[in-house]
Amino acid sequence: MKTNYHEFTTIDTSAKERKRLGIGNIWLNRAKCKKCGDIIQSDNRHDFVQCKCGRISVDGGSWYTKRSCAKPDDFEDMSIMYNNIEK
Repeated sequence: MKTNYHEFTTIDTSAKERKRLGIGNIWLNRAKCKKCGDIIQSDNRHDFVQCKCGRISVDGGSWYTKRSCAKPDDFEDMSIMYNNIEK
């Protein structure tokens, strides 16, 4: 069963609390396909999601922003980081 961390965190959740919960630095890991218009989102690590036309995919949940696409300009990145990322 997948757990959606958006149900129990906010964009302002501290880095310390995210670490305790096992959540990375990405609040929303999503992209828009420029061909079919789908906005797809990966909610968990290893949550591979593909648009309806199959042109793009996202993966990584809150941990990494992996994109797969036919051409680099096939998608618009719409990811949002947590507000308080520690460098």
